[in-house]
Amino acid sequence: MTMKNSILSILIGALLLFMWNAISWMVLPFHANTLNNIPETSMDRQVLQESLPKDGVYHYPGFPKDDSAKSREMLASKLAEGPRITLMVFKKGGTSLFEVKTFVGNFGLNVMTVLVLLVVVSQMRNKSLKSILTTTTFIGLIVGLTSDLPQMNWYLFPMDYTLVNVLDHLVSFSLVGLLFGLFTFRNETSEGGKK
Repeated sequence: MTMKNSILSILIGALLLFMWNAISWMVLPFHANTLNNIPETSMDRQVLQESLPKDGVYHYPGFPKDDSAKSREMLASKLAEGPRITLMVFKKGGTSLFEVKTFVGNFGLNVMTVLVLLVVVSQMRNKSLKSILTTTTFIGLIVGLTSDLPQMNWYLFPMDYTLVNVLDHLVSFSLVGLLFGLFTFRNETSEGGKK
């Protein structure tokens, strides 16, 4: 595998991840169907701006500041009554939904992801399409098992929301596996030599 081939594979792979992400979130209905908007009438934006001291990830009712039995009982009571917000990202100032730096940052993350996958696959002895595709798909599954499913377990993410995210990993990593198998390593045999 030449340096030119590697760079081209990384850029094409990053573009595949970027395009799948765009299709998954903007064209297909699955993500939109698993995200719910908080109604305007159920929150006071001014109160949020004044009462939350800084940007960050918040949760409600939150953990008590002390570990007394009374604090734990109060927390248990609030949890039993509801509502509960397990993760909420709060930004105090204004933001934009589609900033250029967000797209550039995401593409940079895609480049790093494909680079890591390329290093893993390049270490494989058997570089057949089936072997590469199986490996990259399993890596996508590992990401879901170590990221999305624990979040569902600990932060109460709904099953449909979680499964859509796991499916995203499987599809995107499989696309990169196809790229590697059909283009990047297409001339390498299971022995690691040339055809």
